[in-house]
Amino acid sequence: MADPIIASETPEALADRVAQDFLQLVTSTLERQPRFTLALAGGQTPKLFYSRLAREPYKSSVPWNKVWVFWGDERCVPKEHSESNFRMAAEALLSYVPVPSSHVFRMRGEDPPPIAARDYQGVLKEVFGSEPWPDFDLVLLGLGPDGHTASLMPGTPALMDGDRWVVGNVVRALQTVRITLTLPAINHAKNIWFLVMGAKKNGPFVKAQAGPDPSCPASLIRPENGNLRWYVDNAVLNPQPTDLSETPQSRSPGR
Repeated sequence: MADPIIASETPEALADRVAQDFLQLVTSTLERQPRFTLALAGGQTPKLFYSRLAREPYKSSVPWNKVWVFWGDERCVPKEHSESNFRMAAEALLSYVPVPSSHVFRMRGEDPPPIAARDYQGVLKEVFGSEPWPDFDLVLLGLGPDGHTASLMPGTPALMDGDRWVVGNVVRALQTVRITLTLPAINHAKNIWFLVMGAKKNGPFVKAQAGPDPSCPASLIRPENGNLRWYVDNAVLNPQPTDLSETPQSRSPGR
């Protein structure tokens, strides 16, 4: 069975739809358990979604005091840096909603990558206890123009790591290192939602839908026992020639 693809007319409509479904998922999950564990993504599409959650009715209707916030990946920069995924989420969402600070667990991008990854895995093991893998209630993901997701880029060593939950991933193409959840850590989540917008993402989206292919890491997201959804805007599904022209947003790096 194909993964559900939920299409919206515009990026704004996409953000609205994801916000509605997020509230429903949080509410139904909290009927069965005392907390909701959420792993955030970086990128422009998730940022639009976060900004929607920061406004009414979601600002008041989501039981934020029971949401525990994590990250799927992080750049190796301090939390104040303009490229920090933590900073983006803090400015777009966390500074507006009453998530207790004790429920926010950031990746320490300012630390040496091996130490930051080791320490974050330790944090997750404390939270998820004796489970063989973390079972996040929801992992949010973006899609990069090269098919990457989280900081799992094509040809990087993290794609082969089947033991650790979090790694420092050397990305030679960008001459950098990223902290990221591994494929098994993501694939053991109860729900995984891709948020994708823009005609420029049509190519990697089509490739991800074609089946597992290491050259497109997003295609390797295959939940063990959870649910996978793709939220896209119409430009992803039906790009027009005018959509493919260069814009400031299409030039922005990442997801």
